[in-house]
Amino acid sequence: MNAFQPQEISIKIDVRHALLAVATALDFVGVDDLHHGHRVAYMAYECANVLGWSDEKKQFAYFAGLIHDCGVSSSEEHLRLLKLMQPEDATSHSRRGYEALMKCPILDVFALTVLYHHTPWLELQTAAISEFDRDLAALVFLADRTDFLRARYTHGCHQELITLHEGLVADNLLAHSGVLFEPNMVAAMCQLVSKDGFWYNMEAAHIEQMALEFEANQLYDKQLDLEGVKQISRFLARIVDAKSPFTFHHSDKVALLAKLVAKDCGISDTDAELLYVAGLLHDVGKLKTPDLLLHKEGKLTREEYSIMKRHTVDTDHTLKSFFPKSVIGEWASNHHERLDGSGYPFRKRQEQLDLPSRILALVDVFQALTQHRPYRGSMSLSEVLEIMLPMVQQGKLDANVYDVLLADADNFYQLSTQEYEDIKL
Repeated sequence: MNAFQPQEISIKIDVRHALLAVATALDFVGVDDLHHGHRVAYMAYECANVLGWSDEKKQFAYFAGLIHDCGVSSSEEHLRLLKLMQPEDATSHSRRGYEALMKCPILDVFALTVLYHHTPWLELQTAAISEFDRDLAALVFLADRTDFLRARYTHGCHQELITLHEGLVADNLLAHSGVLFEPNMVAAMCQLVSKDGFWYNMEAAHIEQMALEFEANQLYDKQLDLEGVKQISRFLARIVDAKSPFTFHHSDKVALLAKLVAKDCGISDTDAELLYVAGLLHDVGKLKTPDLLLHKEGKLTREEYSIMKRHTVDTDHTLKSFFPKSVIGEWASNHHERLDGSGYPFRKRQEQLDLPSRILALVDVFQALTQHRPYRGSMSLSEVLEIMLPMVQQGKLDANVYDVLLADADNFYQLSTQEYEDIKL
């Protein structure tokens, strides 16, 4: 077995960078319209600037805009939200986002903004929330729908062409002033949309740089400890798993199984917790995978399988921004590699795969086989082991890790199949 060197706790990330990483993952959902969250953050911040808001309130508008669509996991739903100024059932994803944020204490300050970010101004005025939350929800809604108009008038062509339609954007916003949108905010946004530079500055790299140049803020500059990292990782995992009913709680359970197997393999508690985080985030790249592939009944075509395999690289890219100089991204993106070099995305062989990578690869297979999928039902423990044993014998999965799992297989199977809320962490 490839020797495993115990890891130092090298997770050094503040809330600011964590939110940028979350936004990058969320933007995968809009496969046909990338960086929607970034643009909403930018528009909200610039509009707040015109309105004369405090630095603290402007920064809040920016970060709330970044993650406002955290309740949208499906590219199909994302496209529905781009069809109408007032899309049907827009509040469903707002509610899901609110519920996800309320389970993440580090980010729950954004929950009410997300919950109300599709609420028309006429209704929002009477909502039982603070003036601060009302202002933020109203502004994010306006920025969100301004980006909807940008998409409508560019039709996926060169984004710079929106400058030919500035008047139409302003007319649409003014037509809904006082009903959908707060009038003073509309007036401020109309000032902005009339300027070419407002539109030309919407590159994601520029928008992220803005956040790095903000004034120091106690909330966003707070360094996350391991528990904070786990909170945000669970938040992201739930968004990933919500993309398909067939993978519900897959990431949560892979993470738990990986941690328990790691401890049984003699890995330290600290490194087992790092592997738990890698397990939570191992499929974050699937936010970019088209819904149809995840829901397909039957075998994927060669073309479809090629698209599906990309999620491991997208996971790697996301986690490198989330955890620079950490092994977490490598462990997570190795989960489809095989010891004999037959895996993907890099066809790594056994000498390139450390023990945590081998554990995550094995428990990912185990958990997936125990879950119902569109192309088959869930399997019994004996059926799961009957499939996995040849993979071990053929040198694809690690034999020692398999033996550890086998020694407590009944317990691991129960954890893998029971309702997640019933699992004692």
